[in-house]
Amino acid sequence: MNDKIGMSGPSLSPGRVGSIDAFRGLTILTMIFVNDLGGIRGVPAWMKHAPGNANAMTFVDVVFPAFLFIVGMSIPFALRKRLSSGESLLSIWGHILLRTMGLLILGVYMVNMESLDWRHLPIKGNLWVALFILSVIAIWNRYPAVSERRWFYRVLRALGFITLIFLACVYRGHEGNKTVWMRTSWWGILGLIGWAYLTSATAYIFFRRQISAMMGVLGLLVLLNVGDRAGAMNFMGMIKDYLWFGGQIGGHSSITVAGVIVSMLFLEDSPARTPSRRILWILLFGAGLYAAGFLLYPLHGISKNNATPTWCLYCSGICCFIYAFLYWLMDLNKVMRWAVVVNPTGANPLLAYILPDLFYAVLALAGITWLESHLNAGMAGIARSFAFAFLMLGLTAILTRMKIILRL
Repeated sequence: MNDKIGMSGPSLSPGRVGSIDAFRGLTILTMIFVNDLGGIRGVPAWMKHAPGNANAMTFVDVVFPAFLFIVGMSIPFALRKRLSSGESLLSIWGHILLRTMGLLILGVYMVNMESLDWRHLPIKGNLWVALFILSVIAIWNRYPAVSERRWFYRVLRALGFITLIFLACVYRGHEGNKTVWMRTSWWGILGLIGWAYLTSATAYIFFRRQISAMMGVLGLLVLLNVGDRAGAMNFMGMIKDYLWFGGQIGGHSSITVAGVIVSMLFLEDSPARTPSRRILWILLFGAGLYAAGFLLYPLHGISKNNATPTWCLYCSGICCFIYAFLYWLMDLNKVMRWAVVVNPTGANPLLAYILPDLFYAVLALAGITWLESHLNAGMAGIARSFAFAFLMLGLTAILTRMKIILRL
């Protein structure tokens, strides 16, 4: 398996657990679709996130958790590969921390990108967005390890870092009627993934041969999510202003750890040695998660924005059921041709995730505003978002063939 987290998955290939790659690709494709759909008017409520104050969830509220789940599924394969190659624990810790830092930085930039103050920004807002995405590609592209052009790749990466610093310096955002500098209001989707990855990878390093211990970690994370809401973490003081222990650590990480546990069923010391037993374990595990969520429902209800324990457990259970079906379909019955469609997003998910922002920024810089007044409501808007998601899939496939493959 690939030695990267879920944001960096390779394409389907012989000898791999193909359903894991397909699950990643489907998740990113759906994420692009629902993100674009968020700006469409007149769309049924079930096709958008449930309102922040609602005690409810839609299928859209399962997309981000599905990605957290697939990040967790990538961890055992990635870290086992490093451990089996003789890499030291210190080096692996450095690898985990460096990846977490990259996700947090990107998350903060993307959060601030959403609140650009177009009036006071020294450069055009769309130019700021385009330069940010291009700098991410320059920094995190997977360049050839051996090449006569290594000096050129180093220059590109250095220019990417310089551009990020420049963009932070010229940034102007708005908070109400105030103009503000770049700041951490929340960590953004990528930052939330970073915290969940750090927590789950740390737990796996300690308990990598004990699936029962990882289940215990999952239970402790759920308790942390419940306890923080009762004030158990108030002693952390100012740290709570930057890190939400209940939601970000207890909630999101519980979903990622659930993915780790499912992935551990595929390793050589798994208690599920046959495909049929593996599917049974996954289904029972998913049912147990769903039952736990049902029992905890009276405490805090269901809310994505609040990362309530029930929402986290329900989403983890749903991911187990979806993945069990994909594993049965692809790895047991060899129905795999359809996965060619989602292969590009599974192979290069970080690029697929950031391409939409670059696409719309370039259109705006070119003065193309047709989409702002057309195909932005009702069924026409839904069709547009569906077509847009597949357009991004196609662009990802083309760029991947051109060796633009982001690794984080």
